[in-house]
Amino acid sequence: MSEQSKHEHRDKLVQIGIQAVEHSLRFLPQDNSTRKVVEGRLAALRSGEAKKLKEMIASIKPETAYSQENCIRRASTELLKLSVSEKWLSSMALTGQVFFPCADAGSFVGQGEESTIESKWQDETLYQQVEEAFRQSRKIK
Repeated sequence: MSEQSKHEHRDKLVQIGIQAVEHSLRFLPQDNSTRKVVEGRLAALRSGEAKKLKEMIASIKPETAYSQENCIRRASTELLKLSVSEKWLSSMALTGQVFFPCADAGSFVGQGEESTIESKWQDETLYQQVEEAFRQSRKIK
């Protein structure tokens, strides 16, 4: 696979990751500070400015608390890192580092039923897109 094809594939997966993070933002109120931070990160991801993305990554401080907001911030942080990675992105990188924390954010709602709803939405919507991205990348090889 050419470098260009690898980058196009990565960009497709990042766009899918953006959908996952955006969908999880429904758990946060409109005026929530984490929501504003994450929306800024998503805007930067959409613009694709590598220098800006790397600067954002460098400014992120590690977090150790486990909270709904932390789950969503962590997903957006990992998506930023994946977006500038020069490595081949696997579906496990996207699902483990982005999808799972997004679904995990739902565990803080009610009895945790929103986590199941979020996972089901990912299964029905995003996983099909991931599979299609990989089918397309195999055709390019």
